[in-house]
Amino acid sequence: MWPIVITLAIVLLLAPRDAHSAESPPPPPPGVSISFPPFSNRTLLCQYDKSVNLPETAICTSSVPPGQIIFSNDDDVISVRYQYRTPVALWKKGSPYAASFSTQFTLQFHRDAERSEKRVFGGGIAFAITPSIDVGSSGPESFGLFSIDDSTGKAAGGKDTKTVAVEIDTSRDVTYSWDPPIPHVGVDVNSVNSVASRYLWDGPSFIDRKIAVFIDYDASRHRMEVRFQNVTSNGKPNKSKSQLWLSYDGLDLAATVNELSYVGFSSRVPVTTDGVYFLYDWKFSTNWVLVKGAKH
Repeated sequence: MWPIVITLAIVLLLAPRDAHSAESPPPPPPGVSISFPPFSNRTLLCQYDKSVNLPETAICTSSVPPGQIIFSNDDDVISVRYQYRTPVALWKKGSPYAASFSTQFTLQFHRDAERSEKRVFGGGIAFAITPSIDVGSSGPESFGLFSIDDSTGKAAGGKDTKTVAVEIDTSRDVTYSWDPPIPHVGVDVNSVNSVASRYLWDGPSFIDRKIAVFIDYDASRHRMEVRFQNVTSNGKPNKSKSQLWLSYDGLDLAATVNELSYVGFSSRVPVTTDGVYFLYDWKFSTNWVLVKGAKH
């Protein structure tokens, strides 16, 4: 009698645990967390059109004293990439998880000290998720992301570029009918004709000021949010003091970019006499979340 009772008790104890174990998903992949400064060419790569025939230290220049990266080119407008050398995982085939991410950076669109007019000047910078780290044949008109069809802003040849970017466009160029002729922030998905955009603010509000940018992507809600903070000279980036400027729903990164993608910045840098860009800091991190119905 006792052996039967003991056996039954063991079965009752184990059954719920086994059932729960069968229903539980596997543990999520580990997240990624990177933070700069210090900026280092061992972890970050500066890429641009090599026909310029200059060392990368002349395009992505360390400030003196060190602590910031300055994007500039003395001779012509140029497309520049400045990205993390190691690709990061944003989804995984066959996994019920996908990566949400948060990134923040502080930058400044700096005009020459002799120019008193704080007007908008042509150029811009984008936080970008790309399939490769090479600028290739992409030009300044697309922030160096990919070659485009000038009439539409879409990738040349209808290519799927596996690219998502948040552009901060400071240009008032009216060359392209599809591009807002005002300073704007836009969410770009395989095209620089943004799927969502919003006017930034007038020139004096952000030229020669430190601006903190906060970008968050929720993989479970497929939602991208972009926030801005006008950082005072003595202030520090603080998300709680930022303003939600733009949001976009319906962005499924797992259906848009590569499993392993490169993150960082892509830019249309103006001639130095017009202005230079300062990058003061950058943080990026991922957090894997369960995505209902994910099949990837």
